[in-house]
Amino acid sequence: LQWSPSEATVFASAECGGYIRVFDIRAPGRSMMNLQIHKNGSDVNVLSWNSLVTNLLATGSDDGALSVWDLRKFSESDKLEPLARFTPHKTPITSVEWHPTDESMVAVTDDMGAYIYDLSVEEDDTAVTPGKLDIPPQLLFVHSGSEQFKEIHWHPQISSCLMTTALSGYSVFIPSNL
Repeated sequence: LQWSPSEATVFASAECGGYIRVFDIRAPGRSMMNLQIHKNGSDVNVLSWNSLVTNLLATGSDDGALSVWDLRKFSESDKLEPLARFTPHKTPITSVEWHPTDESMVAVTDDMGAYIYDLSVEEDDTAVTPGKLDIPPQLLFVHSGSEQFKEIHWHPQISSCLMTTALSGYSVFIPSNL
């Protein structure tokens, strides 16, 4: 669940079966938006509303997909496609959070690690070389070494500092390339 950063009575929920729903507490019991964003039925585990660009929503799912959605395009549900979709993760996404002051950076965890994506990086048109790893150019940083990551959060005052929780404990770090 996450409250809208711009509408005081609106919140979004990540749900089983590939759904996200948007509710307004002034209309209890029914959703304003009810969309299956993963047609394969993969559960949507987490979501994060961008506080700087309030029409952007990031989601993480059981199939390891990180997706970024433009809520303005949700009215065209038959043509529903994410603005960006990243699938290098092989385990379920357990946490996703937009950077508090940079509209294009999002932090993500799966069971294996913590990742920072910079969505302002554009894909190069060069062909993928066979035999090379399929690493998206937007993947800016990877933090591993903990066991079963569960959450990641940006520090509210130190903009490049992050904290993760995992089965093996917690980590606080500042990536060297931020």
